[in-house]
Amino acid sequence: MNRICFRFTCGEPLKYISHLDLMRLLQRAFRRSALPVAYSQGFNPHLRFNLAVPLPVGVTAEEEYGEVFLTEDIQPEEFMMHLREQLPAGVELTGAFSVDEQVPPLPSLVSAALYRATLINNPDSKEAPAPNYISQIGQFALKSLMKKDEILAPRSSKKNKKKTYVNVRPYIIDVKLKNLDGNHPLDLDLLLQAGSQGGVSPAFVLEQLDLELGDNHLQTVYWELHRVRLYRDVDGSLQPLFEGK
Repeated sequence: MNRICFRFTCGEPLKYISHLDLMRLLQRAFRRSALPVAYSQGFNPHLRFNLAVPLPVGVTAEEEYGEVFLTEDIQPEEFMMHLREQLPAGVELTGAFSVDEQVPPLPSLVSAALYRATLINNPDSKEAPAPNYISQIGQFALKSLMKKDEILAPRSSKKNKKKTYVNVRPYIIDVKLKNLDGNHPLDLDLLLQAGSQGGVSPAFVLEQLDLELGDNHLQTVYWELHRVRLYRDVDGSLQPLFEGK
């Protein structure tokens, strides 16, 4: 059995498709590629394939990871050649490498994700606040948000549909404002916990920041979200998921 991990980008043409639709898109690409993909055993066999962590709807990404098992030894270069030909616009394969079968499943490795939110003027708006004004109130609102010990996010139970609330403040690892000079679009870097240990949506964090702002002038702008990188925990320190690959 050959286990291949691959890296890809997800661009504007596909930013509004769901995680399940992205999974189906890649599964169809594998089938068309004629690669010797492996299937699970049992009554309803399925392709042995994973993505590292779901990409939120409306978010582009530059360093996503997936893994697939093959029944034959295929070199990463050959794997990329066959799969790349079957991918639609919006998905670009940027790397592939072999992974030992003893390495834990890809989704279990993810501990955090770095998102970049860029503040953009709303094209439907007749006027927009000055960049310097946004920078000043943005810094104030961010400090206020990060000082909180508790930020409650709703969670719904699939079994009884009862809504509960979870404190997601521990999941917000770091948030930084960038380009504060007013000469470039304002960027917000959000380092958030992600993966099987729980996490928080970047959109939810931005909603909380907007609540802290409490300023109607900011209704004339909106955030564009991009996932920059995924991280794993190595002895208590966050490292890129597959550094140097």
